Order: sequence, then C-alpha cells, then structure tokens
Amino acid sequence: MRKAFSMVTAIFVIVILATIAMLVLIMSSTTTYNTTTQYRHEQAALYARSYTELAIMSVLDYNRTQNNNCVNQINGTIGNYNDGSGYDITTIISYIGNTPIGCNKPSNANSTTLSNMPDIIIDVYVRYKDPEHVATSGAAGATAPAITYHRRTLQKI
Repeated sequence: MRKAFSMVTAIFVIVILATIAMLVLIMSSTTTYNTTTQYRHEQAALYARSYTELAIMSVLDYNRTQNNNCVNQINGTIGNYNDGSGYDITTIISYIGNTPIGCNKPSNANSTTLSNMPDIIIDVYVRYKDPEHVATSGAAGATAPAITYHRRTLQKI
C-alpha cells in the first residue's frame, strides 16, 4: 500500500509541475509577441514622422513655377515587405491654394478664397505585415494581412 501511495503522489506532482511549465511558456510567448507587435507599431510611427518631414522638405525644395507641376507622391520600401521584415511607405501630398495644374488638390478645396502660398496635406501610409501571420501564410498561396499606420499632417508652407 505504501508504494502505491508514493507513485500516486509522484504522478500528481509531475502533472502539477507540467501545468506550471506550460503556463510559463504560454505567458512567455504572449509577452514576446506583444513586445514585437509594439515594436513594429512604434517603428511604423517613426517612419511616418520621418516621411512627413521628407515630404515637407521635398515641397519646399521643389520649384513649382519652373516645372509647372508639384511633388504629389513619395514612395519607399524599408527592408523586405513581402517576407514580413520590412515596411512599405506611401506619402500622398495634396495642395490647398493657388498651385499649378499638375498638383493634387483635395476635392473640397476652394482656391478662390485661399492665399497665394499653398498649404499642404500630407497623408503617410506605412504598411507592414504581422510576422506571426507571415510564417503561417505560406500554405495554399495565402497572404498575410497588412497592418497600416496612417498619419495626416496639415502644413503651412
């Protein structure tokens, strides 16, 4: 009787230890995933801010009168977007005010009431893929959904 009781106790302790180990592993993987997701989101926000500043510098440096057009879009890729390790960035610049014909304008802009110096609306879209979904999307030609971070800025030139 005594040996059987020791065996039941040992099995019970092993089951408890295995449950605790499994809980620790689940918590560890969840924490790692959340940290990676937060890091990717913060990187997207920083890239959006950088491309906003690049758009402002591009508009200020570009001679609209001589070229009779405007800087309307700036595209960029950082890293390899397709495998989930990079970012795809699209910057769209819309002009409000008296600008040449080739410039993007918002649909509700009334240029007769605006000044000679244009204001610009900068929309930056930073797309990236969730690394966890990229690894599982290889089966049957599925693609991982893109996460898009959007930043809109109104800048007086």
